[in-house]
Amino acid sequence: MKSSASFTLVELLAVIVIISLVAGMLSPSLQKVRAKAENAVCLSNLKQIGTAIWLWIPDNGSRYPRIQNDPSDPIYEEDDAAKTLLETLKPYGLTTNVLACPGDLKRGGKYFKKYTNSYECPPWTGDEEAISKDIPIYTRGGILQISASRVTLAWDYDDYAHSGEFNRLMADNTVQHRNFKPKYK
Repeated sequence: MKSSASFTLVELLAVIVIISLVAGMLSPSLQKVRAKAENAVCLSNLKQIGTAIWLWIPDNGSRYPRIQNDPSDPIYEEDDAAKTLLETLKPYGLTTNVLACPGDLKRGGKYFKKYTNSYECPPWTGDEEAISKDIPIYTRGGILQISASRVTLAWDYDDYAHSGEFNRLMADNTVQHRNFKPKYK
């Protein structure tokens, strides 16, 4: 009798099943790695936004920039000269690539498509020096005084860009990954 070195159909199916099981066990791990990579890119984007803001500040009277998050629903008055984040910081190296959060783009880029920006800046007054102790923050109900060490300069527009968590840029140019979003509105 001749011996054959080929696989039988049963052996081939067994190998396919084993490969499928291994791939199924690795899939959640790969998703977690992908999510961490997206989060790292987002944190890097926020760090670059912070660097651009701190480059802007000394050129503009040591004041925070007035960022108009949604020009169709302005918070600032026309004479406040508020602009979008990109318009304000483009001369300081900010690009649309930096303003694109991978978590937002993965979910369809709803905010990026609407604003060409995946991040939101709270409406600080811009009248206070960036080095002052307390910074007044505009809210629809009035002005809130916040310690400069606790001021958030920017965060993810989308609450769910990072599986229900978000990233934020602090005034000291540190970035944080959090599971709750501050409410300044």
